[in-house]
Amino acid sequence: MRDIISHHYFDLNPEIVFDVCKNEISRLSTLLDEIIDDIENYKS
Repeated sequence: MRDIISHHYFDLNPEIVFDVCKNEISRLSTLLDEIIDDIENYKS
């Protein structure tokens, strides 16, 4: 998605971007928190 936003912005559908921001970012944040926890637990 970053490539499209950065380089193909004329092809961008703002409704899709809004939907992703609204519905997927919280899941991504949760997943990233789990990954960070796993890394920290692996180090100790």
